[in-house]
Amino acid sequence: MHLKPPCELSVKFILPAIRLLIAKKLIEKYNFTQTSAAKALGTTQAAISHYMHSKRGWRLAERLMKMEDVREFIEKSAEKIATSEIHNVDVLDVCQLCKITQKYVSEFEKS
Repeated sequence: MHLKPPCELSVKFILPAIRLLIAKKLIEKYNFTQTSAAKALGTTQAAISHYMHSKRGWRLAERLMKMEDVREFIEKSAEKIATSEIHNVDVLDVCQLCKITQKYVSEFEKS
């Protein structure tokens, strides 16, 4: 048996799916480019391209969007980024999302 801390599992499973969902929202709803979405999310344009072409994070993203609290987080985060001059996700918001999804982490690890 091996134990992984919840944050490690979140980084591996949850954050890529969250980035996908926020990037998709920024691009489709707020007309961000892949480059500007990548900058806002602290990732690369290539990663955003993978997200947008369903090559990374999409399976879990579909499952996450079924959770009302996660959908609300995605909407609020995308709006916050789009309407802010700073254009980046607050680290505390991401930590809040990880807390929301902790009850699902064990399920994500199995899939």
